[in-house]
Amino acid sequence: MIWKTFAGTLLTLLVLAAIEYQGMGYLISEARAFIFPPNGLTPQKVVQTDTAADGTTTLLAVGDIASCEERPGFADKLPNFAGLLGLESALDPTTALANETAALAESWPEAPILALGDIVYSKGRPVEFEHCFEPTWGSLKPRILPAPGNHEYNTPAAFGYYDYFGAQAGPDRRGWYAVNVPGWLILSLNSEVDASPSSPQSTWLRDRLDEAGGACILAFYHKPAHSLAERDGRASAVDLFRQLQQGGATLVLNGHNHFYERTVALDGAGRMAPGIGTVAFTVGTGGKTSEDRPRLETTEAAAFGRTGLLRLDLRDGAYSWAYVDALTRDVLDEGTRPCNPMRA
Repeated sequence: MIWKTFAGTLLTLLVLAAIEYQGMGYLISEARAFIFPPNGLTPQKVVQTDTAADGTTTLLAVGDIASCEERPGFADKLPNFAGLLGLESALDPTTALANETAALAESWPEAPILALGDIVYSKGRPVEFEHCFEPTWGSLKPRILPAPGNHEYNTPAAFGYYDYFGAQAGPDRRGWYAVNVPGWLILSLNSEVDASPSSPQSTWLRDRLDEAGGACILAFYHKPAHSLAERDGRASAVDLFRQLQQGGATLVLNGHNHFYERTVALDGAGRMAPGIGTVAFTVGTGGKTSEDRPRLETTEAAAFGRTGLLRLDLRDGAYSWAYVDALTRDVLDEGTRPCNPMRA
């Protein structure tokens, strides 16, 4: 009897471990993607919106979005099993700061949104996309051009992210793709995988930059290469920024740091390069905030302690920006500039 009880308990624990084990979810996800290729919107279809009469394309941009408090209890410890039983999720979306930025995004109901990574917290699990991102930002999903962040990669190969966005995250679950709007090439890149000069991502990027012709270039990915907070694990971000700047990129947008920052024009090493450099925006304010920080000489504008969105108006040969506070709707930073003169 004791052995039967022990065997039954062990079997139960093994079943629970298999249900909760993210590696199992990854294997199932990979098998499903192999058998049933992702469908739905492609990135280029997301940006097929009406361009204004003057040729302007409006985009929104923000990262670090859906972070929900977790109620302690059974569903917190065993979220997948709780879901199978139909129990209420441990995640509480009602108090998430992401609700503030979702409401602000509705002010521009046609604008595509560049999601700058860390789209959901804290492990990028399917249950977090289902019970945290979906209740807060889910209605905005058809407008999103996503890029993965480090929190997405807290699950094996970011499978929760790729399962949620499907074809919208670009081809082959690699985390990079390109779209075109009038006068601009937009590149979504992956700062969480190799971007060294011989890497597949760098080779792909080199080809896209060579083909850009006279288009202005905007790139976005999660980790900033050069910011007020230079955190560990940014080697790929530095490689990407250097390659983009040398290729004539006008703008690079990032999240990761939970504040807003706009730099002066920078060279590939992050030094001031007026007139020829690339401007970097950090917009990690979709659902996270941080304390004030001292400015650097490369910082042209910054805002702390509040959520907000960056609005970009792209025109042939120029762009305008406005960083908008999500609660007050105050514009905290704005301006207009021409594209990088290094473009072909």
